[in-house]
Amino acid sequence: MAANQGAASQGRAVAGCNYVANDQIWKDHVHQETTATKSWPDNWNFLTTKYEDLVKDDFPNRDDARCRREKLQQEVTSLVQVPPATPIEKYIKVDPSPRPFPQTTSRQIGWRSTEKSLALEKYGKYAKPKGGLVRQLKWPLEAVN
Repeated sequence: MAANQGAASQGRAVAGCNYVANDQIWKDHVHQETTATKSWPDNWNFLTTKYEDLVKDDFPNRDDARCRREKLQQEVTSLVQVPPATPIEKYIKVDPSPRPFPQTTSRQIGWRSTEKSLALEKYGKYAKPKGGLVRQLKWPLEAVN
């Protein structure tokens, strides 16, 4: 039994943890990452070029059409432009509240109103806590740990 414990303690300080194997796995991951970093431009560099540069030979009149479209769009936006409604009071009138504001700790209206008549939740809690899953299934606490 003592020989068994000595052999187990040589490569493993903690049960189920082999530091030499973990170090080798880490080295393999680092090596794979550096290899992928070096080979990425050869395989995937086309993803960094703009789409316009890729298709400019396929569509030679694309730039002319774009210029015409932008010019027409500027003309249309100048015709459709709406003057700003800066004096908002001229268009929207806000009357004072018929009921007083509720007294809350932050002095704001909300679901934590101190007065029951001003509370937003008129019908009580919507989600009633029923305890955890372990309690609902009547499992012993030892089963979960």
